[in-house]
Amino acid sequence: MKSNETKTYGSIRKIKAYGTCGVILGLAALAVATTNGVQADEVAKEPTTVVPANTATNLSDSQPAQTQAAQQMIDQANQSQGTVNVQVDNSQVNQAAQAAQKEGVEVVQDSPVDKGTTNSLAETQKAQAEIAADQAKQKVAVEKTTEDYLKAKDDYAKAAEETKQKNAQIEAENQALKEAHDKASQQAAQTNQAVAQVKAKIKAEFPDANVTETTKEVKVDANKTSYDAYTKAVEQVKTENQKAAEMYQVEKTKENQEIAAAKAYNEAVRKRNVEGQAQVEAENAEIEKRNQAKLANKKSVEAENAEISKRNAKGQSKVDGENKVIDEFNRKVSEHNKAEDARVAKEKAESKANSAKDGYVKDIVSKYLVFGKDNVKNAKLVSVKGAEFISQKKYWEQVDAKGGNVFNVIGTNWDNLVTNDAKEATSASSGSILGRLAVGQTAVARYEGLSGSYDGKKIVAAEFQYTAKKANSQYGKINLNFEGNPTSTILAGTLAGKEGYELDVEVRYFGEDGKEILPVKGKPFLYSVASMNSYGEGTSHVEYARIYTGDRFIPINGSKVARYGDLVYSKTNLEDLDALGLDKPWDREDSPYAYKGAGIVSTDKRIKFSFGVETNGQESGIVSQWFAFNTDFKSSGIPVPARYKEPKSRKTFTPEKLKEVPTPKMEELKKFTPEKEKTVPTPKTKLTLVKVNGVPTPTYKPKEKEPTAPVVPTVHVHDYKLSTRPQIAKAVENADKLNINGRYVAKNSLNRFVLQTEALPAGRKAVTQLVFNDHLPQGFKADLEKTKEANKGYDVSYNEKTNLMTFKAVASILSSVNQNLNKEYQLGALSVWGRPQNDAADYENVFEMVVNGGGSNGYVRKSNKVLIHTPGKPQPNKPNDPKNPNRDPLKPEKHNYNAAGKLVDGKEMLPEGINYYVSKWTNRPNKGDKSGKEAIAKGFAYIEDYQDDAVTPLESRFKVKDAEGKEVNGLKMYHVLSRETLSKELNDMIDRSGISPKGKFYMWIAEKPSEFYKAYVQTGMDLFFHTPMRNKTSFKGKYTNQTFQVQFGNGYYSNVVVNHVPELKVQKQVFSKLGDGQNLDGKLVKLGDKFYYFLDGAKLPANRGEALKEYRFYDDFDEKGDEFTGQYKAMAAVDIKLKDGTVIKSGTDLSQYAELKYDKAKGVVEISMKRDFLDKVDNASEFDVDAAIQMKRIAAGTFENTYKNVVNGHEVVSNTVKTSTPEPEKPQPKKPTPAPKTPAPALPQTGTASSVGLSVLGMILAGFSLVSFKKRKEN
Repeated sequence: MKSNETKTYGSIRKIKAYGTCGVILGLAALAVATTNGVQADEVAKEPTTVVPANTATNLSDSQPAQTQAAQQMIDQANQSQGTVNVQVDNSQVNQAAQAAQKEGVEVVQDSPVDKGTTNSLAETQKAQAEIAADQAKQKVAVEKTTEDYLKAKDDYAKAAEETKQKNAQIEAENQALKEAHDKASQQAAQTNQAVAQVKAKIKAEFPDANVTETTKEVKVDANKTSYDAYTKAVEQVKTENQKAAEMYQVEKTKENQEIAAAKAYNEAVRKRNVEGQAQVEAENAEIEKRNQAKLANKKSVEAENAEISKRNAKGQSKVDGENKVIDEFNRKVSEHNKAEDARVAKEKAESKANSAKDGYVKDIVSKYLVFGKDNVKNAKLVSVKGAEFISQKKYWEQVDAKGGNVFNVIGTNWDNLVTNDAKEATSASSGSILGRLAVGQTAVARYEGLSGSYDGKKIVAAEFQYTAKKANSQYGKINLNFEGNPTSTILAGTLAGKEGYELDVEVRYFGEDGKEILPVKGKPFLYSVASMNSYGEGTSHVEYARIYTGDRFIPINGSKVARYGDLVYSKTNLEDLDALGLDKPWDREDSPYAYKGAGIVSTDKRIKFSFGVETNGQESGIVSQWFAFNTDFKSSGIPVPARYKEPKSRKTFTPEKLKEVPTPKMEELKKFTPEKEKTVPTPKTKLTLVKVNGVPTPTYKPKEKEPTAPVVPTVHVHDYKLSTRPQIAKAVENADKLNINGRYVAKNSLNRFVLQTEALPAGRKAVTQLVFNDHLPQGFKADLEKTKEANKGYDVSYNEKTNLMTFKAVASILSSVNQNLNKEYQLGALSVWGRPQNDAADYENVFEMVVNGGGSNGYVRKSNKVLIHTPGKPQPNKPNDPKNPNRDPLKPEKHNYNAAGKLVDGKEMLPEGINYYVSKWTNRPNKGDKSGKEAIAKGFAYIEDYQDDAVTPLESRFKVKDAEGKEVNGLKMYHVLSRETLSKELNDMIDRSGISPKGKFYMWIAEKPSEFYKAYVQTGMDLFFHTPMRNKTSFKGKYTNQTFQVQFGNGYYSNVVVNHVPELKVQKQVFSKLGDGQNLDGKLVKLGDKFYYFLDGAKLPANRGEALKEYRFYDDFDEKGDEFTGQYKAMAAVDIKLKDGTVIKSGTDLSQYAELKYDKAKGVVEISMKRDFLDKVDNASEFDVDAAIQMKRIAAGTFENTYKNVVNGHEVVSNTVKTSTPEPEKPQPKKPTPAPKTPAPALPQTGTASSVGLSVLGMILAGFSLVSFKKRKEN
């Protein structure tokens, strides 16, 4: 959440340089420039933003509707009462109109033409001359129309008689043509119908008759002569068709008789052939039976031999396979033994060569005991016996209360933390156990699940026996935290003060047979004595170890730790790095200088020593230490002795013999030759009948068109109107007295309405009363005092309720007006001062002059309209008109984009994802602004109000550009962590604007308002703020971002951009088979079994704003217990939609879209979804992939496993699964087969035959898994 906290370097930071930016958030679209690849010319789709019309934070009321009186005044602008009408003579035009009506012309009397109102004799005479000229034109036009209509009527009567005579002749000719056409058409129809009848008759008598039709084209034209000739030709065709049909009947009868005779002969031949073929087939069936019996005997022998061959091949293959495994095993054994020899020789040579260097030991020693952090991954503290238990819950409550430092609690009195329940003393997460010992008391901590070794013997358990030897005398106890990891060992301390403490330690190791492992002669135990902090000899804090007689201390070159009697410690102050000549601390596990506070102890018996803290009688605030016992030496050059392996003997195979196969003699089959049939004649007789074409439709001669009667013409005439009246005028100016009529000004800026009159005419009546009424526009706040001051000589009154300002001339003004009525008189102008109070408003105004009360004795005159605007009022029929920018709403705009420049407002964003925020400072509505200097001086600013608990601003990447992509000048940026540190001037600006930012925010201020106004506001140049911010790693849920702008001291808010960060969850499970639903977490897995780690990936929600670039499974398994087989699978866990519309259903195998990396040495499997596949995923779709990796259990013990799902660089850690594998039952030892001699010495016989067999099996399976892995890689 936001807060008013102050950062240590101050609450305000100032930045003036913004860097380069090639992206414009412009007039048509918003585009985003990012630092990771979006080009300047890439344009995103224009965002749709729903924002209230008025986003003001001060003076936010909309303009009220005009009062009825003010609207009536505006509607009557430029109107007057008391005008004089001028009479006009229009008799000549009227006489011409009456004559036209008599001849049938239609006369329309239009409305009189209004020549307007004049204000002088010269204007009146000019209007009368224009009227006379128009009257002459009207008279000529009416007379000409009448004359033309009389001539048209006479021409029509003559043309109608001529047309009637011509049409009678045309009608007679058309009738004769029709009769000839009908006769020819009837003859053609009869002929074609006869063809159909003959064809039907022939087909009835001879069903297979071959009858065809043709059409004869008889030439015919669409006239009477051609129709008659066509009729005769068609009659001849009809006669010829009848003759052809009669001849066909005779020929077809003869042909059918010949075909029937041939068919009867062939039927007799076929019957004889069938009988002969049946006899031959019966004889061949007997021959076939005899041949099959011979072949069956041969096949029986061959089948028996095939079984023998299979058994031989299977036996040989089995032996070959076993020998291949044995050969590979022996090859690896040989390589291993040679490598061990080379390693030991190399390590000894290096030890000897480096024996004088810092960090190395002087003497060449060997490391037979291996008990380090790599050997305790599955270790468990199973019990602590003999100690008084301490409550974990109460302990950690005290740690939290003391700042989270455990050393602040280790050195305190634990009397009120005691518990009798061992479970309460045990940590559920680390397995550590809290307890304490009184001086003289002994506790034993037992660890199991170890994988250490001594000279090749496996160490599976260890016991640490602790005895309190010395403690603070007042307290008499040592507080202890028995670590769950035996190589981290123990945290110990007593009450702070002048007394130290000492704790005896005795360590016992146990092998797989449960017996204690002790060192043999010549192969001592070596263990580390490290992190021996010291303030120096005789100081208040010296950490030491006490070793026993016979044990050997091996110093490390450059170490400050040495043996003094039976104590090992440093006399040098190890906290002074400068004195030690070090550039970094030595007391860290990964420090290259860790040897400075370390040494090595060698013993040829069970490990016994003491450790503690000596205060030398001085007051010490730290009488505690963390003591870690292990063989992770802080020195280099200590070789581990060679560990040899034994080779195996090859196997042999003897095959069975095959039987002899007989060769049978086969009988031949008989053949049959059939008689031949006669050829049946093919029908050849044909009949062709002839049809004829039809006749064309005749074209009749059309009648001539009747003439059209003339249209009755229409003429228009009109009268005239003329009047005269005096004039007045109104103007509007800003505070600098510049004309602003029809222009835009800032809300709350100072302006004035100017009331002017023309000179009163000579010859006027006496003025007894002179009043000016001004119904001010609603939302215009009048400054009454300034108005009265500017209008001496008038009584000024103001009705605030009706917004009416009235000026009444006093006696002195009336006296001046009436002093000489025959002479013109000029009145002085009046002023009304005030401020517009609304955004998106029009302030239209008309004033009224009333002389002598108006009515019949005076006159009333309304002025012209004047108008000023505040920007932002939309034009309904032309929204966002580029030619009218002042209509745009005055509001800042905010949007969020992704790295590709696509709009992501309202979308789901990923943890640690970047929001490419782009905000617009809207100046376009102020283009051409005419506000005065006093409005400009109120200032301009922009505020970015971000949610500081959700995002981290990437301030170095902030950019501010104008709409043309140029760098913005004149802005100073403040990162405001608390408003208390802002200047009074800036705080006042924020307060006056009505803006209330929450918590931390950014603020950009125009340092020189007038220059900024001219450069960006008056030019309508929008400014764009690119403020990328990264989602915080731990934040989940909805987060918002909003901006504000201060324009002429007025505040405006933007839309709120809302996004959401989902909580990503993953899970790990263990299955013997995929899909069986039986989770093996916490259960047993047999040695040698294959199983699956199932990695349930994070489900990403739909409607994401970020493209998927990375979706990876990282599994660091325990390679000592598990072996990856190379088999894996990736599966869709939800329906996934791609950009091309394809939907991948849940459960689909996605392995083809995944890549595998396998580091066998480290035991790490990585499965990554391919980038080209992720690029195809539609961000509107949910995304969830699960993976499974097949493992083989290769060792006994308890093994834990956790995996990480990496999404676009964000790591999500799964739960930890745990499986256990018991040791296999050990069979009776067998007599070993003699092995071939090798140059390397044989390993000591510490295991049984079954354990050696399991090792071989493990190597065979490892070989298979490598082959599988290689094949997948190749594919």
